[in-house]
Amino acid sequence: MIQALIIDDEKNAIEVLELQLSRYCKQVQVLATAQGGVQGIELIRKYQPDLVFLDIEMPHKNGFDVLNETKDCRYKVIFTTAYDQFAIRAFKFSAVDYLLKPIDIRELQEAVEKAAIKEEQGSLDEKLQVLISQLQAPVRQERIALPVGDGMQFFHTDEILRCESDSNYTHISLTNGKKITIAKTLKEVEESLRGVDFYRIHQSHLVNMNHISKVVKGEGGYVVMKDGTTITISRNKKEAFLESFRKI
Repeated sequence: MIQALIIDDEKNAIEVLELQLSRYCKQVQVLATAQGGVQGIELIRKYQPDLVFLDIEMPHKNGFDVLNETKDCRYKVIFTTAYDQFAIRAFKFSAVDYLLKPIDIRELQEAVEKAAIKEEQGSLDEKLQVLISQLQAPVRQERIALPVGDGMQFFHTDEILRCESDSNYTHISLTNGKKITIAKTLKEVEESLRGVDFYRIHQSHLVNMNHISKVVKGEGGYVVMKDGTTITISRNKKEAFLESFRKI
């Protein structure tokens, strides 16, 4: 039996992978799950698993941070990632196992079968060094194109104050007081702004950390934006957000 952990910042992704493993990979026993890298590090040290399913893009502690801080623990890793196809070539080059979201059942089974083999060619550390050298640090994106009307309009990312989810739409508030609505989910907008100073402090809110005027850490917790808007910090994101905000 392979004893495993799942580390991902999205609850839904954890639940889906747990279900897939229970149905199609009977040789895997999920010991615990962590919603984020901080808790993931704690669980790796606590359980000393054989295998970790690890997301890469997570707030505060990403997948590489988790690996770096648990170097002394011996386990195999399968990345679960939403990286685009260009970046995926780096995973193939480094021979690190990965699963591209949404996860395909057959690919999941093949990855688990590889993990079940005791001997591997090349250590995990060696593979990760190659991977990290291939995956360049994300380029800071200064402009973003947003679909407006029958065309596209370009904005400097610093012009964006905050983004609010509305089902399959996102309302984007600009620093000039204007608001535009686009037919994209907040998750899609968040991906477009990856590498810039935006933080998903709530399921429905993505904020520009450079435009936060006040953070209240008391019970509940909330931020006050420069336009006076008050936004609650989600309970399960509060600790990681406050730690990230202190680093600015």
